[in-house]
Amino acid sequence: MLPSTAKRLIAALVAVMPVSANNPIKWNDFWDNGGKKAAMAAVPMYHFGRPRGEAPCYPEDAEYNGVQVDGVSHLIGGVFCANLNQGCRWPGEWTGRNSPGVPFPVYYTIKECNGRVRVAYSIYFKKDTGHKSDWENVIVEWSGDGKGGWIRESIFLGQHNYWEKMGWGSIQNTVDGEWDKYDQDAKNRDHPKVYVGAFKHATFHTRRTVIDSCAFADGDEFRSNDWQILPWSDLVKNGQVIKDGWDWGAADTNPASLRGSICSK
Repeated sequence: MLPSTAKRLIAALVAVMPVSANNPIKWNDFWDNGGKKAAMAAVPMYHFGRPRGEAPCYPEDAEYNGVQVDGVSHLIGGVFCANLNQGCRWPGEWTGRNSPGVPFPVYYTIKECNGRVRVAYSIYFKKDTGHKSDWENVIVEWSGDGKGGWIRESIFLGQHNYWEKMGWGSIQNTVDGEWDKYDQDAKNRDHPKVYVGAFKHATFHTRRTVIDSCAFADGDEFRSNDWQILPWSDLVKNGQVIKDGWDWGAADTNPASLRGSICSK
């Protein structure tokens, strides 16, 4: 039998532990204040790898004060698939795995789709290894829980003109917040851990470091957790700031295009 003091201590610790359970939100959260509360409820925790020991191209602002940011050539630096960070934002000092990444904006788009609600999260890079300007996207699909709330049902991961879809419970790692963001193998929490490919920037829910070459910019694309960031409120922006008519070249899945196409993904 545990002493009564130990029992009281355990009970107190359990009482203050955060709940880890795909916490529901309300219908109005999708629409009030531009849907900001719903967007924050499942914003991904992003991870970026360090291919060949060098910094990757890293996300940054796609607009400043209503003016579109111009990308840079994927051949900047003169060598294909080298100098990945040249022309891009610096990710921050690397101090080992899970180094804090420099902040960048995440642009969200919300739309009701056949009785469910989809929230897209888009991040912008000035280039990838194939073209100028690059947008990468994650979509979280919400469904009613039968009790008046809405829970995360599935996720869509953007991967080179293809979307990998899986149920929320199948995501390899999820977190609830800053307090548990280094946990591994935790299921059905509120935020997915996603890993961005180092060359073409496809998005995955797993790491892969076996092949470290841009010649394999597909499902084997190098991705790791050298830098990480769980975006806070000031970084999560309504995608309406990305205007219709802005030309992003080959990066044609972006907040503006998703406003009309998110339900077809």
